[in-house]
Parts: sequence; structure tokens; C-alpha cells
Amino acid sequence: MPHVIEPSFGIGRIIYCIFEHCFRVREKDAQRTYFDFPAAISPVKCSLLPLMAQAMFVPKVQELKTLLTKSGLSSKVDDSGQTVGRRYARTDEMGIPYAFTIDHDTLNDNTVTMREMNTMKQIRLPIPDAAPALLDLTSGRSSWSEMLAKYPNVESGPDEDKKE
Repeated sequence: MPHVIEPSFGIGRIIYCIFEHCFRVREKDAQRTYFDFPAAISPVKCSLLPLMAQAMFVPKVQELKTLLTKSGLSSKVDDSGQTVGRRYARTDEMGIPYAFTIDHDTLNDNTVTMREMNTMKQIRLPIPDAAPALLDLTSGRSSWSEMLAKYPNVESGPDEDKKE
């Protein structure tokens, strides 16, 4: 994070410097580029990804969106017809540090999968815990390694983290 900003440069140069310093390329896939914004300055803190664009997922997506909004956290719903892997890649490209996936298990046990952009590791947590966990992560009160220790880890499927 910058400690000194010269305002006479104008906002354009500051934004350019942030983009330049946060641009990354995945080691194993040079075609997969992304922005690694620190969660504190990321304009969108998480994306909400229903497994499929089906009406049965809409109430849970809205429930989670409402909890995040009440906590002051910005989020983006991506319910396009693309695979979850492609939507993860699109989330990464936009520099959104976290993603919540709403799936069939969500309908049964009221839990969601949370994915962190840099490690691509996932955890499973109850919907009521999602907003407090994300708030702790984005404010620096908690680290992703602490979340990995607190909640059950989820192995990603063979297509989830590949750009097709």
C-alpha cells in the first residue's frame, strides 16, 4: 500500500501505478492473467456464483447478497450460463479477491463454498458466517490461513480452476 501520494500527479497516474503493481500471470498458465488488488482497496470484495443459472439458487444468492450489503461489503453476482471455472477466471481477471459459490449443498445445509483468488483454495462455511468472515479478511483482522484452519477445506473439481 502506498504511504505517500503526491496529489499533483492526478488520480490517473495513481490508478495506473496500482494497476501496474497488481497485474499478475498464473505460473502454470500464461494465458490466465489477473489483478491481485489487496482486499482493502479492491472495489468489489467478492463475487457470488450460483452453480447454474436456475431459479432454485436465486433465494440463496439474494440472502447472501443482503447479508454482505448490510455488512458494507460490495459484491457482484455472476449468474451467466458459463461454467464455474470460467466465472472464477473472470472474477480473477477483475481483481475480485474472493468468490462464493452457491450449489446444491447450499440448498440442503445452508453452506457456501468460499474461494480465495491467490491460492485458489476453497473452504465451506455457513451462510450466516460468510459476511463476518469476509469482513475480517478484507479488514485484515483475519488471514486466509486462519480461515483454512477454521473451516473445512474443499477440493476443487477438475474443471473449476481451468480456463477453458
